[in-house]
Amino acid sequence: MTAFAHSDRLRRFSTTMVIVTSIGVALIAALMVTVFVGSVILTFFMPDWTFDLPLARLGMAGGDLALTPGRIAAAAAIIAVPVGVLLFGLWQARALFADFAGGRVFTLAGARRLRDFAACVLAQAILGPLSSAAVSVALTYGNPPGNRQLAISLSLDNYVALVVGAVLLAVAWVMVEATRIADEHAAIV
Repeated sequence: MTAFAHSDRLRRFSTTMVIVTSIGVALIAALMVTVFVGSVILTFFMPDWTFDLPLARLGMAGGDLALTPGRIAAAAAIIAVPVGVLLFGLWQARALFADFAGGRVFTLAGARRLRDFAACVLAQAILGPLSSAAVSVALTYGNPPGNRQLAISLSLDNYVALVVGAVLLAVAWVMVEATRIADEHAAIV
């Protein structure tokens, strides 16, 4: 562990970010469970339920879509992958901030947490378009031929996530190497 010049500011900021990331993890997990359970319950109470879904992100805006428990389960399984990656990434960021709040700044564990977070950001850049395409297929697969859709959605956010993730991954690799070199030097002295 190396002393950090502005450790009090870093500790206060990191403590705040531990709280922010903890709340984010809890809210995202609760929201996903609530949406899934609520959708399944509604389809059982109203089996012929159709409505105009705002699926602009999937390229299906304005389309009527009959929801069935099977379609909802398929969409939930697909969405669970990027949400799981997101939650893991936020958990790594939370652990990194907890290390910083505890005064553990230049450590191998911190570099690895940053690397894992960066990998999650990169994965989100790739999973976003793939999962939206898969959800569009899952929601329309039961439709008659000609009414099925494969919608691929790309946005500037995907590109920014790709670049930010790559930058963070490179920094994490540098930090891992720096801690290895510092440990070797400490062993020599």
